[in-house]
Amino acid sequence: MPTLEEHEYLALMKRGQEAERGANLAWTAGALTAAVVLSWAISARSPGLMIPVVFAIATGFYGMLRGRQQARAVASYVVEFHESSKSSQWFSRLGRLQAQPAHRAIGDWVTLCLANAGVVLALVLSWVYAGPAVRGDLMAGITTGCGLLFAFHSISEMIHMEQTDWSAMWRSVSGELKEASGTRKAASW
Repeated sequence: MPTLEEHEYLALMKRGQEAERGANLAWTAGALTAAVVLSWAISARSPGLMIPVVFAIATGFYGMLRGRQQARAVASYVVEFHESSKSSQWFSRLGRLQAQPAHRAIGDWVTLCLANAGVVLALVLSWVYAGPAVRGDLMAGITTGCGLLFAFHSISEMIHMEQTDWSAMWRSVSGELKEASGTRKAASW
């Protein structure tokens, strides 16, 4: 019969897989939505329809980013509390593999570049179609503002995620857990 630790390990591995799957689904849905809206905007020659393109890309990217953060948090927890002396050491060995000079971990940065390339395409097309459209300059300006905000924030979030030491975060809260008592004292007014 599996122990409580083995149940927790299996549940965490499943949670990590679900977070990664959710991240991939969010990015795929956002990118497909952006592609459909971009094709509508091109056929309509509308700078105003470029704004939803930027928002679709941003929504997909941030869904992917949050899913990957959750997956890394789960992985670092498993490394810190389950893989220290056990036989199952997937994440520990994966970390050592990724530290090798021959390993090229480009997944997150490729997604960032694709997202920003889609935003740049929307910005360029919004200015191309701005001339003949009603309030075209305004719509292109809004698209540019949203695109620049997304570019700055997406790059800073990616850098922050890359620099985060997820295991150190778990080590800082790794003290002995205590069960909360069932009685509470009423606050005096």
